[in-house]
Amino acid sequence: MPTSGKRKELEKIVGLEIGREVSARTILFHQAIADVVGVSVTDMKCLDYIHRGEDVSAGDLARLTGLTTGAITAAIDRLERAGLARRERSDSDRRKVYIRLCDSPTARKVAPIYEALGREMTQLAMRYSTRELETIRDFCLRCIEILKHQTEAIQTRM
Repeated sequence: MPTSGKRKELEKIVGLEIGREVSARTILFHQAIADVVGVSVTDMKCLDYIHRGEDVSAGDLARLTGLTTGAITAAIDRLERAGLARRERSDSDRRKVYIRLCDSPTARKVAPIYEALGREMTQLAMRYSTRELETIRDFCLRCIEILKHQTEAIQTRM
């Protein structure tokens, strides 16, 4: 079945133009937060991975991000200096060190920013039917897989 002109245009807009702008706006949003607390965007994304897991080690962060262990060590150092994260030895195995979130003035400064974003994103999601949200979820999950694949392809070439 031939693709209509409208469909081709939508594929271009959704697949390229909107994707590029969402990507740019996401990076700029996280850069603005990073500027507030004095760390890098990469540091903030490491902090996000720390926030998602209970027992996250430096090695876990290296695997999740594709960064070298040296780069992760430097990121954790910066997050510690900013009062956003801390290293904590495991109670059950003293050889293991986990990275934990801090409850600090800096962390309390950032939390409302993410809370406001979460509220607005929830309000946006409420505009769509369950079926539409399932489609959006599918599209976003597939975008994540493409980005993971493309990131790995770049990293293996280096």
